[in-house]
This record gives sequence, C-alpha cells and structure tokens, in this order.
Amino acid sequence: MSSELEKFVEQLETVFKDNLKSVVLYGSKASGEDTKKNSDHNILVILGEVRFEDMKASSKAVAGWTKQGNPPPLLFTQAMLKESMDVFPIEFQDIKDNNRILYGQDLVSGLEIEDVNLRHEVEFELKGKLLKLRQGYMMYAEKDSKIRDLLVDSISSFLVLFKHTAKLLGRTPPKKKIDALDALSEKTGLKKQVFLDVFNMKHGDKNALNLNMEKVMMEYMIEIEKIVKIVNDL
Repeated sequence: MSSELEKFVEQLETVFKDNLKSVVLYGSKASGEDTKKNSDHNILVILGEVRFEDMKASSKAVAGWTKQGNPPPLLFTQAMLKESMDVFPIEFQDIKDNNRILYGQDLVSGLEIEDVNLRHEVEFELKGKLLKLRQGYMMYAEKDSKIRDLLVDSISSFLVLFKHTAKLLGRTPPKKKIDALDALSEKTGLKKQVFLDVFNMKHGDKNALNLNMEKVMMEYMIEIEKIVKIVNDL
C-alpha cells in the first residue's frame, strides 16, 4: 500500500471509528491497469450508517486526498450496498471483479448482480456514449486534434462496457478490460484493431497518433454500432 493510501485509510479509521466496516480499493489500481499519468485511487467506504456529522468530520482528510488527484470516496451503508445492485450493476460488477480490501471485512465478493440489470445498464451506457460521440464528431469534424481527443477520452469507457458485454454473451470477463476485445472479436466478429489503435493513442504511441483521425473515427463508430445492436437484441 502506498504511503498516501495508507495515510488516508488511517484518517478514515480515526473519523469513522467503529462505524467503519470496510475500505475497498477498486478500479485500475486494483486491476493492474493503472498508468502513472492517468490513474487515480478509487475508494469505496462501507459504514454501519452514514452520519452527517461524520461526513463533516472527514472533510479535511477528503480535501487532502482529492488535492492529490484522487476522487472523493464513495460512501455506502451495508444495507444500501445490497439494495443498489439493480441500479449500479456495471459499477459493482467491476468492484467485485477487481478490488483490494484495505480495511475491515470483505463485503464485496459476495455481491450478486443479475444479468437482466447488467444488460439494461450496458445498453443504456453504450447508446448514450455513442450519441455523445456522434454529437462531438459533428462539432469537430474538421479538427483532427479534437477528433483524437474524442476518441482517447471515450476508449476506457467503451472497453469497460465491452468487458460486460462479453459476460452477457457467456464469456468469462477478463481481468483487464483491453482483453475484452479478444473475447468480442471471437464471439461477434468485432474488428478490434481500431480500438487497439485508440488505446495506443491514449498511451502516446506515435504511430497511432499519426493515423488518419477521420478514418479511425468512422471505423470506431461502425464497430460500436455493431455491439449496440448485439446488446439490444439480447
């Protein structure tokens, strides 16, 4: 555990005391996909009850934590956690699949996510992000740098959704979201190279950054549309 992470967990213990049931690290830092440039620490805090005075008391610690580039922690009670599987199935499936328990009990490995709820959120997110991609392209079709930004900013979200699509299609979800491309390629015929190109752009690959952005965007949207239809028809 890094020193900044260890310090923050100790601060949470001090603030929440016996009310603190578990502190969970999730996301890229837990899955091993983190990059020094783009990754932060995502923290789930599970309490016996969420008390207003405790949130106020944690403000100083959380302010210091966010100044280091990390998002504020998510606060859940044990009861709310169990009642939220139907509305946040993607998020909790990711937490269940990739986590490190930093303090207290493991309250996430036993979470039960129903495929019907997962399919609904995957469809909702895929269609929403595709619509935003179309809007962005209409705004910036003549500007390669803006098209590149649209692609790079969207790739992580689409890879997460592809990972869950693979699960819905009966494949074991890969630990790393980039590996979902192989699963979907085999199962659906998805042309994965365009997503690999955008993934490489995000990581500064010079060859990828010099590709024809208009052509990449066109192929990117075509392949996303294929997955949208597959999920819609499930």
